[in-house]
Amino acid sequence: MTNLKTNSLNKITTLIFVFINLFLTNALSEDSHIIKIIEKEWNHTQTLNGKFHQKIDGNKIISGDFFIEKPYKSNFTYSNQTQNIITSKYFINFVDKESKLLDRYPIINQPVYKLFSKNINLNNIFHIKSVSQNQTEVEIKLAPKDNNEIQIDLTFHTKNYLLKKWEIVDALGQTTYLEFTNVRKNISIDQNLFIFEEKIEY
Repeated sequence: MTNLKTNSLNKITTLIFVFINLFLTNALSEDSHIIKIIEKEWNHTQTLNGKFHQKIDGNKIISGDFFIEKPYKSNFTYSNQTQNIITSKYFINFVDKESKLLDRYPIINQPVYKLFSKNINLNNIFHIKSVSQNQTEVEIKLAPKDNNEIQIDLTFHTKNYLLKKWEIVDALGQTTYLEFTNVRKNISIDQNLFIFEEKIEY
């Protein structure tokens, strides 16, 4: 009788183990499929233009226009701020309204450096923490392999896999939250948007 109960328990345990493994395998396979789709769409996107909305100081929202041209070029022009941001291969540049350089710091160790590169393979450069999807959006939580203290949360539209928003928490715990609207991709962008006058001497 004891052997019968033991055998039945072992069979049930085995079935549960098989079920869990099948579930995890299917979930991982689905996550991998979503990652590949997003990588393909992102790598086929060479330029992006639209509106951005940045959350600062808790719930305050500041907005503007953004222009991205891979690799590494971007311009974030704020509507009601005294300075804008222009990125290049080596720096994140803070410029005034006349596009004169105010300050800069290296971009190479920043997450946007990886995101704005020509082509990316997410599994090669990030630890993928989780992938979740609903009817309207896909959310991917990442951490750079070379710096686990940085956390990146990318959200894409489910319909077309266009970038919807990002939230980046740096090693100091500072958060950069941007939401993107009216997004157009692979359009011609005026190169003057990435040019500025350097005033700082190093």
